[in-house]
Amino acid sequence: MTTLPTLSLGGDGQAAPWADALAAAREVAEVAAAHAEADDRPRGFPEAGLAALRQTGLLTAPLSAEHGGLGLGTAPGSDHALCLALAEVGRGSLPLGRIWEGHVNALVLIDAYGTETQQARWAADARDGHLFGVWNTEIPSDGVRYTRGGDRVRVEGAKTFATGGAFVTRPLVPGALGDGWQMAVLPTDALHVEDQPEWWRAEGMRASRSGRVDFSGAEVPADCLLGAPGDYLREPLFTGGAVRFAAVQLGGAQALADAAVSYLTGLGRAGHPVQQVRLGEVATLLETGRLWLLGASRLGGAEADAVCAYARMARSAIERVCLDVLERTDRAVGARGLGRPGVLERVGRDLRLYLRQPDPDGALAEAGAFFAAERRPPLGSDL
Repeated sequence: MTTLPTLSLGGDGQAAPWADALAAAREVAEVAAAHAEADDRPRGFPEAGLAALRQTGLLTAPLSAEHGGLGLGTAPGSDHALCLALAEVGRGSLPLGRIWEGHVNALVLIDAYGTETQQARWAADARDGHLFGVWNTEIPSDGVRYTRGGDRVRVEGAKTFATGGAFVTRPLVPGALGDGWQMAVLPTDALHVEDQPEWWRAEGMRASRSGRVDFSGAEVPADCLLGAPGDYLREPLFTGGAVRFAAVQLGGAQALADAAVSYLTGLGRAGHPVQQVRLGEVATLLETGRLWLLGASRLGGAEADAVCAYARMARSAIERVCLDVLERTDRAVGARGLGRPGVLERVGRDLRLYLRQPDPDGALAEAGAFFAAERRPPLGSDL
């Protein structure tokens, strides 16, 4: 399996090192797809896919060149390549795509808000194979709370939808500290925490292992705290990051399209005029999603409001793309093509759940408010 080299940064999203990252993502997707059916079970996890992320160097790719990575998602000019790579991994396995996106998200936040010492320490952990993630969701009455005493911090409370569970050994966990919302990177492999994968009972995304993790009673050094209170919600990183999960979702739609073509070809029906119309619609939808990802990658250096507005529009547009691909592939293969076990049934189930991201109506309303106030497009399509 290809291992990513450590290269000087540069290129336009297609040249090295970005082309190397994209090629690695395609390899990971093939490994993940080969194991996806077996992984799709309660307490399942895409272990072979995670091993492939490690072997290819994609776990360290978001690190800066100084820290042994490619700056994928952190260096100027790398956003498009990151989105394409996320879509590829999502094509192979939506649960693995979600897991890798969380890992990338954590490293992006560390790059933005960490001290030099913290960046070096957590980069070394990534090179050693530790999986990072971002666990933000909680039940308010049971949420994570930090209490600082000198050079130590006590942790109480739990996170839900904690993707990766015990496989994530460096979760970035925002929690209450005084009156603020404080990030911390917790070394869970060295702490007594309660991983509860059985909490995750959804039919979709079973292999993501997105259960509940209780940190109550854990104590960590104060240098596990990342940034200042409120940094986690600072724009445009908070809202702009939605483009990454949308990229993974688009990869799932691509997997449905590929599976539908394979199924129809096997039946000798891919050439039927009605089916070709459906496939033409699917191809157009997928290209629409890819163009939104390209537009989002062009927003580097734009003002925060414009970046956030475009990210909100992109996630909304790609959600619509995915729903329309779901409808057309369902119609194309019919009831027989949606039976278990089968790629169309499994990926469709995963994608329907993964599309349920928080506050979709609010995202569109905020995008509309930007348009009403500015009376101009938010830059993504401005060539």
